[in-house]
Amino acid sequence: MAGEPIDLHETDIDPEMVRRLLQHAPLSVSQTVIVARGPQVIAHRGALRQMEAADVAVYVTEYWRDKGQTLRLQFMRLPLAAAGHMILTYPLVGDYRLTLVDAEDAPLNALRRLGSQLLGVLRAAGLV
Repeated sequence: MAGEPIDLHETDIDPEMVRRLLQHAPLSVSQTVIVARGPQVIAHRGALRQMEAADVAVYVTEYWRDKGQTLRLQFMRLPLAAAGHMILTYPLVGDYRLTLVDAEDAPLNALRRLGSQLLGVLRAAGLV
């Protein structure tokens, strides 16, 4: 019905559109960008393999508290990985999240700049 508020928890994001948007992300060789709905990866691009991206999405979901949280910084060691990873997560519409992953000793400012760029792109697409 016209004029009723949209329930953002029912919002569905087109995975193919998200994949196309992520293709333009200026990632370094150690970075990965993930768009997930809870533990389910919708799209990802970067250094991590699909299974590793899924591990990150599950890890982020376990600790995410969406009430007023605008971002979260975490550190994680993936199974069979020699080094740890820095994880920076932002909320999107509904239950979706944008997660950026880099080496644990990477500069946080570089990851935050990338996050700002990607949030701008996703905002223009109506996903933020």
